[in-house]
Amino acid sequence: MPSRSFLLLLLTFLALPGCIGVSGQVTPQGKDESEVVLAIPLDRPFSFTAPPEPLRKSGGVLRAQVVSVHDGATLTVLMDGRMEKVGLIGVDAPELDQAPWGPQARDALKALVDGKTVRLETDVTVRDQDKRVLAYVYAGELLVNLELVRQGQAVIYTVPPNVAHMEEFRKAQAEAREAGRGVWDREKPLDVAPDCYRKLKKGREC
Repeated sequence: MPSRSFLLLLLTFLALPGCIGVSGQVTPQGKDESEVVLAIPLDRPFSFTAPPEPLRKSGGVLRAQVVSVHDGATLTVLMDGRMEKVGLIGVDAPELDQAPWGPQARDALKALVDGKTVRLETDVTVRDQDKRVLAYVYAGELLVNLELVRQGQAVIYTVPPNVAHMEEFRKAQAEAREAGRGVWDREKPLDVAPDCYRKLKKGREC
C-alpha cells in the first residue's frame, strides 16, 4: 500500500496548474499519438491566433472535407476527425437576407466546394473572435476566395495582417466590377456593403 505521505504528495502534484487536464494540454486519444484534440486552457486566456494542432503539425496547410456551406464566405469542414467552421480570408459576402445577392453568393460557394476535399492555407492570424479558422481555401488549384471575388459574388474585406493575396483580390474585383458581374450588376447592384448592412441591423452607423 502507498504511504499516506506519498498519496498526499501525488494529490498535491495533480492539483498544480499546468498539469494535464488543468492547463488544457493536448491529450492523446487512443493508440495513435497523432490523433489529438485541443482543450481551451483554464489557467490562461484563449489565444485566437493559435492555430489548431493539425495546422501546427502541417505548417499551416491541411486537407479537409467540406460538410456544409453557411453563406458566401463561411463553411464547415471535417478536419482531422473534428468539425471546424472556416471563414474565407480577404473576402466578405452579402448576408443571406440581402436578397438576391446573399443566396446567390452562398450558391456560388456551394458550387465550388460542396462535398469536396479542399486545401486550407492559413495566414498570420489563424482564428477570428468567433474561433473560426481563417483560411485561403483551394479546390484543386483554384483559390476559392479569389474566384468568388472574380465572379462578383463576394467583395474584398481586408483585415491585416492577413493580406497575402490582397493584390490578386483587387485585380479580380476590378475585373468583376468592369464586367458587371454579381453584386456589380449594372441593372441591380448590391445596395449596401455586407459589413455596413450588419452594422445597420445592430442599430449602428456605417
